[in-house]
Amino acid sequence: MNKIPILLLMLWAAVAVAEKPILIYQLTGAIQCVEGTGIPPDQAADLLRGQGVKVVSAARRKLPQHETSRCGTPTGEANVMEVSAADWSAFLAKNPDAGGYGLWVFDADTIRIYMYDGTLQCGMGREVALEAMAKELADAGIEVTERYKGTDGLDHISVCGASTGAINIFVIDRDALPAARRLGYRLLVTREMTRQITSRDTKPQPPGMTTSSPSSAAENPPGPNPIPLLW
Repeated sequence: MNKIPILLLMLWAAVAVAEKPILIYQLTGAIQCVEGTGIPPDQAADLLRGQGVKVVSAARRKLPQHETSRCGTPTGEANVMEVSAADWSAFLAKNPDAGGYGLWVFDADTIRIYMYDGTLQCGMGREVALEAMAKELADAGIEVTERYKGTDGLDHISVCGASTGAINIFVIDRDALPAARRLGYRLLVTREMTRQITSRDTKPQPPGMTTSSPSSAAENPPGPNPIPLLW
C-alpha cells in the first residue's frame, strides 16, 4: 500500500522536472531608423505555440553583444520567451538547426566563448595553447576566469588537413563579449546548457569543473564538451 504514494510522488517529480522552463530568444527583425519593424513578443509566442511549444511568458529585450549603431542595421532586439523544457526538447528533435531560436544565456554574470585551437588532422596545423589565447584576451582588457579544452562535437571529414574540432574555451564577463567577438571569438552555447539553464539557474558549470581558478581548470580540464548547436 505504501508503494502507491511513493510511485505517485516519483511521477509528480518527473513531471515537475519536465515542465521546468528555460529561456530562449529569437531576433525580432527590427531595423534601426525604420519604424514599425520587428515581430511583437505576443506574436512570436503565438508562432511558437503553433509549433506545439508551451510559452509561459514573452518579452522584448536587447542582446548584450549588439553594439553597431547605424541606420539599416538590426537593432539587436530579441523576443525572449520562457518555454517548457520538455516541449523545447521535442522542438529541437524536429528542428536540429533550432529554427532560428537561441538559448538565452545573458542573465548570468559570465559567459563562455571559444575559438578553434588550430590543430588539423594528421598532425597538420599549429596548436595555439590556452595560455596564448588567454594572454590575447588579457591584452585586450578581457579578464579570463576559467579556461579549458573542448571539442565542437561536429562530424569532420576524415582527411589530412581537415579540422580536428578541438577548441579552446574561456569564461569571461558577459559585458566583454563585444570585445571578444572583435578578436574572432564566438559565444559558446551547448545542448548541455539547454538542460542546465533555466530562468532561475543561468550559471552552468562544465562537466567535471570543481573550481573557478583558471590554472586549475587548465590542469584539470573537463571531459568532452560537445557543441551540437552553436546559436
